[in-house]
Amino acid sequence: MTKTYIRIFGPPLMKAIKALEGVAVEMSKATEVKFSHKCVPYPTRLQSDRRDWNNYLKNLSQMYTDCYEPQKIISDASMTLGDYDFVFEWSDKPTLKKVQDLIEKIDTALAKVGVHYTLTTE
Repeated sequence: MTKTYIRIFGPPLMKAIKALEGVAVEMSKATEVKFSHKCVPYPTRLQSDRRDWNNYLKNLSQMYTDCYEPQKIISDASMTLGDYDFVFEWSDKPTLKKVQDLIEKIDTALAKVGVHYTLTTE
């Protein structure tokens, strides 16, 4: 499971953690839509070619709109003890864009508090 760890520098530490909790609440509402493979019927012999298979899946995604399910982007977030002060746990491996979006939200939240931080995603 991929996690993003936050280390906060400078007081007020508790205000910074509360601000990060606010980001976590906002991110917990964010979802992305994923295609559920349980809706995919078994392909026929005609879909043996890779190009045909991709076209087959493309057509399915248009036909089976009900098979798309929302999935949370962040599965968990909390204050932590040890080397880091806060952690965000991703549902799936995040793209660079998703991490950048999280950084923007953290920048905005912590700018109001006046602390500095480091961020590590692994």
